[in-house]
Amino acid sequence: MSFLYKENEFFRLAEYLTVGLSAGYAFAAALRVFINQSLSPIFVDKNYTFIIPLALGAMFYLQFSKKYSYLYQFPLSLAIGYGLGVTVWSVMQTYFIAQVRATIIPIGISDPLTAVNGLILVVGTILSLAYFLVSREQTGVWGHLMKAGKYVILISLGAVFGSTVLGRTALLIQRIQFLVGAPAFPWMAVNLGSAEEGRLAPVGIIIFLPVFVCYLRWSRKRVRKS
Repeated sequence: MSFLYKENEFFRLAEYLTVGLSAGYAFAAALRVFINQSLSPIFVDKNYTFIIPLALGAMFYLQFSKKYSYLYQFPLSLAIGYGLGVTVWSVMQTYFIAQVRATIIPIGISDPLTAVNGLILVVGTILSLAYFLVSREQTGVWGHLMKAGKYVILISLGAVFGSTVLGRTALLIQRIQFLVGAPAFPWMAVNLGSAEEGRLAPVGIIIFLPVFVCYLRWSRKRVRKS
């Protein structure tokens, strides 16, 4: 959070630690997956069918060889083909079929609020789709429909942006609770001790602020001398 004042060595230290720890954790997790899903089935379970995917994965490294670099295209094409097949189906299922099913809802009259909500959903969907039909001239009734669709899209984007800001604000509030040692922070859930132990968290701020002020004075003096 010291970056809110200006870029400094403390922020860079936290940044380097985050990147380094993330890279190290990712490498360790990938190595564990490789051992559990490739080596253990072969050497422990004696399931030699895993040699085939292991060989295909090893062929990726042939791209560093000038003589056999063409061989890595076989596992690459297999991975891309399988990935596209899975991705296309999941995307169609999530962003198209599920959206169509969510839009096709019965508009009942037993609950007036539910009926109004369903009507707004159907009308808003139709108007939003009409806004992207640019093959017709935007005049007359069609022009008014497209303008209404534009406002529906803007309202939706505003709601999404508002929810995003609200989520980031909630994260900021939780960080502040951590820094001030508030009992509302989930100390036990994140394995940081109890709420009583969390009350000592402001000691870190008390130590950091004088050090940060001294650093700022030192950096200003160094700039003046240079």
